[in-house]
Amino acid sequence: MIAWLTGCAALVFTSGSGVRAYGSAMFSVHMAEHMTLNMFIPVLLVLGGPVTLALRVLPVTGDGRPPGAREWLTWLLHSRVTTFLSHPITAFVLFVASPYIVYFTPLFDTFVRYHWGHEFMAIHFLVVGYLFYWAIIGIDPGPRRLPYPGRIGLLFAVMPFHAFFGIALMTMSSTVGATFYRSVNLPWLSSIIADQHLGGGIAWSLTELPVIMVIVALVTQWARQDRRVASREDRHADSDYADDELEAYNAMLRELSRMRR
Repeated sequence: MIAWLTGCAALVFTSGSGVRAYGSAMFSVHMAEHMTLNMFIPVLLVLGGPVTLALRVLPVTGDGRPPGAREWLTWLLHSRVTTFLSHPITAFVLFVASPYIVYFTPLFDTFVRYHWGHEFMAIHFLVVGYLFYWAIIGIDPGPRRLPYPGRIGLLFAVMPFHAFFGIALMTMSSTVGATFYRSVNLPWLSSIIADQHLGGGIAWSLTELPVIMVIVALVTQWARQDRRVASREDRHADSDYADDELEAYNAMLRELSRMRR
């Protein structure tokens, strides 16, 4: 619950404060917003288990009544689209490829000029980040789960792609969305290419904190699973031992009964 509320608060701040206003006019602020929506907020939302929370709260619709919110959520959770998008490989490809497709193609030049374009990018990066971290550290039912070593490997496989993305922005001689940023002409922004290089540095550096958060969550989940498995095996062993003792006791009683005859 704490993780979910913290994620919601971070989402409200990122999308409703000056971050969004300046992010529409400055590439560096836009990149900070993008990285927060894509890599930080989804971690908190996923750890909050929103689907599990919703299923606990929403009532079950009785027989003969139209499907309610709980039934629609369950249907969406098991739909083919959700199953495909939440597959670890699909989520990995979307998470890795999205920044390159958006920023290194003409798409960004189109999106950055319109309000709906900024909204689309914000929603897209938030959803893609949620799908990826759902497959890695999600506690909600849904996506196909990799073993814990596979999840850690998938997490580390992402890092070089994001690092290269940030470095590419830092070293480019051309400006992404140059026409739009020149038209804005902010008086305090002396160089839009320098602002882009700053944005690349932000993209490169802001990956560390979310990765540390995810690694801590993964190690904690892995340790808890091992404890549950060990506890289950101990209970099974105790049950087998008790059954063996009972069988030996019954055998002794049968032997005593036979000797008395």
